[in-house]
Amino acid sequence: MTKVWHPLTCFQEKCDSRIALLLLNQPTPYNKPFLASLWRKVLFRASVDGGTNHLYNVSKDDPDAFLPDLITGDFDSIQDSVKQFYQEKGVEIVATPDQNYTDFTKAIMEVSKRTQDMQIDCIFVYGSFGGRLDHVFANINTLYEATQYTKSDVLHFSEDTVAFLLRSGKHKIVVDPGLCGEWCGLIPVGGPCHCVSTQGLKWNLDKGTLRFGELISTSNTLDSDVIDAVTVETDSPLLWVMAISVQKKS
Repeated sequence: MTKVWHPLTCFQEKCDSRIALLLLNQPTPYNKPFLASLWRKVLFRASVDGGTNHLYNVSKDDPDAFLPDLITGDFDSIQDSVKQFYQEKGVEIVATPDQNYTDFTKAIMEVSKRTQDMQIDCIFVYGSFGGRLDHVFANINTLYEATQYTKSDVLHFSEDTVAFLLRSGKHKIVVDPGLCGEWCGLIPVGGPCHCVSTQGLKWNLDKGTLRFGELISTSNTLDSDVIDAVTVETDSPLLWVMAISVQKKS
């Protein structure tokens, strides 16, 4: 059975996916047009700890238009005034102090509980990249953990990148050349992949091996500017990363 991914659906005119949005902390402010383009297409919105500061700052001119459904975390980063503002607005605020999990992983758990009846297809995560490298790897690790807590796909986004985990098996990644950037890659983060085959890329693999210390697929690209899907078959989990160019659509 082939797993089909629609990573750019939220940026297209017609969005058929049922999406939850999760906002993480990052070292730079949120991009408001990018956030707004996500915000208006999703069914559930949650922010995590310090990510709430960014949400508050980017929406100061119209805060009521950007009220999340849930704020969660261990609250070591959120500003007291920001937390109080959303409390007064009636936003659900849930402390998750367990230090055995990252705030991101715990947020996946909380979002999953609150969206069980919404038939959410995917959770879009904004604020995953940049800043401390250990945090970036922790965010990638949550992709490995996520299936324990949600049936929804989990995809990391920044203004110019999307990343998600391809588990062992066959995958079809639906792409839109008008929204894709110039590069893509397949990164064997969790361990070696001994049998990877692709179609639709400029440099395809045919039962090839990807592993750190040898070959990893970076600076690849789509085979043409009219291609609408890439297929990947892998024997082990593999991180798909792709540049996106959505600002003109925001």
